[in-house]
Amino acid sequence: MKKLLIALPLFAVALCFAGTADASGGHGKHKGHHKHGHRDEVVHYYVPVQPPAPAPRYYSAPAPQPYHAPDRRSTSGLAGSVVGGAVGYQVGNGNPLAAGVGAAAGSLIGNEIGR
Repeated sequence: MKKLLIALPLFAVALCFAGTADASGGHGKHKGHHKHGHRDEVVHYYVPVQPPAPAPRYYSAPAPQPYHAPDRRSTSGLAGSVVGGAVGYQVGNGNPLAAGVGAAAGSLIGNEIGR
């Protein structure tokens, strides 16, 4: 009975270390079963990663430039319109329509002379 009481704890301790002895990688006395110290070389192939394309930039259309037509007014046209309006008013006996027609005609004649 004494031998059994000593054998059981020894057997339990041996079972506890059996897993670690087996996980040693085969560097023990088992010749022919494992490659000692040789491991298969693992080669990793990496695909080159392209950098992301830059985000598109949107530009607003330029503001339209104001069109500056050549100034066709002249002082001779202004003077002709004043003289034509006065003459039209006198000829038309105070009729505003006659004064307007005289001013338009005087402006046209004054611009033509000023060219």
